[in-house]
Amino acid sequence: MALHVYWAVGGTWGLPPAAVLHPSETRVANWFVSAIEMIGALWVLALLHPAARRVPSWLLLLPLWAAAAVCVSHAIFGAVTKALYLGGMHEAVDFPVVPELSAAEVADANHLAAVQDLLVFEPCFLIQGVLLAMAAWQYIQTPARRRLWTWSLIMAVVLVDAFGAVLSFVEAKFAI
Repeated sequence: MALHVYWAVGGTWGLPPAAVLHPSETRVANWFVSAIEMIGALWVLALLHPAARRVPSWLLLLPLWAAAAVCVSHAIFGAVTKALYLGGMHEAVDFPVVPELSAAEVADANHLAAVQDLLVFEPCFLIQGVLLAMAAWQYIQTPARRRLWTWSLIMAVVLVDAFGAVLSFVEAKFAI
């Protein structure tokens, strides 16, 4: 969340050129993401409250399951596509067009963005997804339900990444 707050207050490190050229939209989007992340953090902390045991467990776990699946899927898919991009398969990533920059500037900015994604942002998504999954897993009390949680999360990640791959192969655009 700290990085999103940094971007929301006007920081530019790690932002792609298209985001830097649209600061007001970038700020609004990052405040929105920061709020969602704060709600997620509070949601995880709520699992520790005794009242959480009086709420149906699926109601508490479903948002964590979805968030963990999205974060881990994002990390895997993003790491694969950025690695392909850096390996020379530039069509693996659809960076926004920035007409204000020269072709050389765009190429440099896209290369830097791919490196930053691969080394900083995708690992952050993976860590966030794993931590969300572990918090929910810890909340679940029976081994059978923990196994069900784990396998359903793995299947969700596989399905989301397969869906992303299919969309990429047919050159459709979709973002989470």
